Amino acid sequence: MTAYFSDLVVAFLRQQDIDLVAFNPGASFRGVHDSLVHEGNADISPGIVMACHEEIAVAVAHGYHKAGNRHMAVFVHANVGLLHASMAIFNAWCDRVPLLVIGGNGPIDAAKRRPWIDWIHTSQNIESVVKDYVKWCDQPTSQRGTIESLYRAFKLTRTEAQAPVFVALDFDVQEQPIEEGVRLLPAEATRPAALPGPAPETVRDLARRLLDAELPVLIVDFSGREPRTVAELIALAEALGLAVVDRGNRMNFPTTHALNLSGATDTGVLAEADLVIALEVQDLVGALGSFLELTDQGIPANGAHVVTIGSNDLLTSKWAADYQQFVPVAEAVVADSLRTLTALHSAATDPEGPFGDRSFTERRDARAKTIAAAHTRARTGWAEQAEAAKGREVVNVAAAVDEIHRAVRDEQWVLANTGSLTIDGWVKKLWPIERPQSYLGLNGGGGLGYGLGASVGAALALRDEDRLCINLQADGDLLYTPSALWTLAAYDVPLLVVVMNNRLYLNSTQHAARVAGNRDRDIDRAHIATSFYDNPVDFVTLAQSYGIHALPRVEAVADIAPAVAEAVAYIKEHGKPALVEILME
Repeated sequence: MTAYFSDLVVAFLRQQDIDLVAFNPGASFRGVHDSLVHEGNADISPGIVMACHEEIAVAVAHGYHKAGNRHMAVFVHANVGLLHASMAIFNAWCDRVPLLVIGGNGPIDAAKRRPWIDWIHTSQNIESVVKDYVKWCDQPTSQRGTIESLYRAFKLTRTEAQAPVFVALDFDVQEQPIEEGVRLLPAEATRPAALPGPAPETVRDLARRLLDAELPVLIVDFSGREPRTVAELIALAEALGLAVVDRGNRMNFPTTHALNLSGATDTGVLAEADLVIALEVQDLVGALGSFLELTDQGIPANGAHVVTIGSNDLLTSKWAADYQQFVPVAEAVVADSLRTLTALHSAATDPEGPFGDRSFTERRDARAKTIAAAHTRARTGWAEQAEAAKGREVVNVAAAVDEIHRAVRDEQWVLANTGSLTIDGWVKKLWPIERPQSYLGLNGGGGLGYGLGASVGAALALRDEDRLCINLQADGDLLYTPSALWTLAAYDVPLLVVVMNNRLYLNSTQHAARVAGNRDRDIDRAHIATSFYDNPVDFVTLAQSYGIHALPRVEAVADIAPAVAEAVAYIKEHGKPALVEILME
């Protein structure tokens, strides 16, 4: 029986332990599609997750990797599919998520193109659509070249700094019989290059500065991508009495830990920080400015010594400014986060070292007590605000977030998505986010349409584990990619979707009101073309039309927890998704 090159592509995916692929079907990768569904390849073919839009397919793979640290490949159709996928690829780029995106193209050889369709769906340098926000891309035109590109791409996407990669498969090459001598490389060829730990002299210098500092602050942002960093981070903070500010692009540090001052940076406790260590922090100016006065160069006006650690300097786009404002820090260390934390913790707990001296331990304990008091005041205040909000006539976001947690607090939950900055902020203030990977962060690039697809991917990654996957879904984001509900239903994905429906694009409404106020104009008109007040969406009926179990819409605070609890019970009994819609202000 003839074996085709697309069969070899499928064999590559299996060799690399890629057990699922996501796509919206397209003719430009029809050769691979045939190989994926061919009975003769049943033992090696990854499973297929069909999506109704390429943006959804990429988001599914995005969430799948964040939840399970496993890869789901994505196939996209020629230039039109890649253009549809481009927003989701940008989200993954900003979120530093490694994705293997494989596109169709061509035939590059014009003599082999069918009239019309093959011409409009063939592009020269097709990767130019995304080349400035992927780590690497290629458009090979031969079987040997394609094999090499696939191995190089997968190795690079797994190597720090991690990000998406893109390889275009020529339409004609896919459908050719395998040429003599063309074969897979060894599986270990994609083993990622390891980022080194910090140099010994760097550890010694940081240890000395930590010993001398009166108020050292540790800022974290993306370190939790590696779950093992969480325990090391806790141990280091406790050993040295560090105040921790978690910028929260992952679960980096427990929200309930006494040394966590995230969200409480306006208390004044951190205003005298004299040493700041920023670990895998993307927006350094935003992080520093949350608790320190900054100069126009973005450095602390009080002269605090700032050190950055991580891999951010290894990956910048020539097109997107997600690298944020340049800050002339005192020291920038390119090193593996886990190895750095381990080395610093070892120095901090060395029985022969200076950190065991009584003069330090007394200073550390006093500092930790001050930080803990500020932490307690902040969380107590947030809980009181949420409780007070429950008395409002219309459901408030803080009240809703608190009541949702009340319904799921006894479950092993994972927050796959928190929908918006407003929802996300209250989640971090009210929920006990304590377990590694129990919180997966927002979309990275600020691109709407992420939430439902990414949550489907996360729930797929966790479906064989005893954990409840939760999507706190903003209504505006859901309306970008509502057909993700089809994928959710078609694959019986056990996901709890809570639609937080304020019938607004809230951020746009706030901007409209701000501009009107600055211009002394009527802010009551800010809802025009930013709201759904005049033509509201019935998300319950929408979900039911896709075959998803949806409860009656909730419009009162007292009904939130019972409705969510009922949805959870349904998911646990049937292993299928459920949706709760909450109408809120």
